[in-house]
Amino acid sequence: MKFPAIWPWKRPRLTICIPAYRPNGFLERVLASVQEQSFRDFRVVISNDGGFERETFEPFRRVANVRIYHQRGRLGWVENANWLIRRVRTPYFAILPQDDTIEPDYYATLVDLLEKTPAAGSACTAIQTVGRPDEHIIRSKSVSGDLEARISQVFGMSYAGVSFRAVNRTPPNLRDLTVPGNRFDNMFADSTWIMRQAIQGEMLYLDRPLYRKLYHDGNTHTSWLETPAKTLASAWMRYCQQMAFHAARSVADEYQREAIFDLACERVFSRNSELRPLAVGTAFDAIWSQSELDLRQEGMKKMLRRSLMQRQAGCNAWREHMVRVARGTR
Repeated sequence: MKFPAIWPWKRPRLTICIPAYRPNGFLERVLASVQEQSFRDFRVVISNDGGFERETFEPFRRVANVRIYHQRGRLGWVENANWLIRRVRTPYFAILPQDDTIEPDYYATLVDLLEKTPAAGSACTAIQTVGRPDEHIIRSKSVSGDLEARISQVFGMSYAGVSFRAVNRTPPNLRDLTVPGNRFDNMFADSTWIMRQAIQGEMLYLDRPLYRKLYHDGNTHTSWLETPAKTLASAWMRYCQQMAFHAARSVADEYQREAIFDLACERVFSRNSELRPLAVGTAFDAIWSQSELDLRQEGMKKMLRRSLMQRQAGCNAWREHMVRVARGTR
C-alpha cells in the first residue's frame, strides 16, 4: 500500500503513539488504518521495544509523517508507552496498540469533540472486538462534572480500559499522563490510567464502535488469564490502591480522601461483575475466607492512609531540599 504524507515541516496537532514489540504481521495493518484517516494533521511515532525485527519497520522508515525508534533494551509495554508519551509535543496525543485498527473518521471525530469541549481531557469511542468467537462491542460511559464527581464516577465504572485508546489533550506536565505500572506484570495498568485521565478533565465517550481490537494468542491480556490466583488477587488490590492514591493526591480535603479510600475498598471487594472481573472474585474466594477478607478491607484503608502520608512527607522534604539548593544553602 502507498502511504501518503503530510508536509514534513508543519507541526501537527496530534501525535499517534504506537508502542511496538515483535509486530511482524501487524504493523502494515495498523499503519494502513492510520493513513486512511480523514483527519490528516498528525504524526506517528513508533517505539520498537527491544529493537527486535528491525526489517519489519524498514518499509515505513521513509514515510514523512512516521518516525521509528529502536530501543536498545526491553522496556516492557508500560514503559514503552511512557517513552512515547514523554516525547509528545503536540496539543493532542493517542496511544494505538500495534495490533488494533481504527475506522477512517476515528481521529477526526475525537479531535473535533475535544476542540468543542474545552473542559474535556480525553475522548474515546466504543470498541468492536475482532478475532474471537464471541465478537461483541465493549462500551464505556462519559465522565463529567468537577474533580470530586469525576473521581467518584471512575470508581463506579467498568474495569475495561476503553479510554486507554482515547485521544488525550496533552497536559502541561507529561508525567501527569504517564501509565502507572506495577510489579504484577503491569496487570490492569491500562485501567489504572483512567483515573489519571479523569483527574486531567472530563472524559467524553461516543457510543459508536469506531475502534477495532484484535484478539489473538499474543495479546498481553491473554497471559493475564493464566495468572495464579494469589497473584491475580494481589494485582487487583494493587490496581485499586493505585487508583486511590492518584485520586487522593489530587484533592486537599481530608474528608474527600476518606471518601476515596472507601470507594477504593468497595471496588476491591465488590461482588459486582461490572466493577470487578469474575476471575478476580474467584481468586479471592479461593485463597481467603470472608473473615479474612473483612480484615484485609480494614487493613487496606490503613495502608492507603499511611502510604499517602509517607508520599506527601517525601514530596514536602524534596521541595524543601530544592528550596535550599536554589538559595545556595546546600
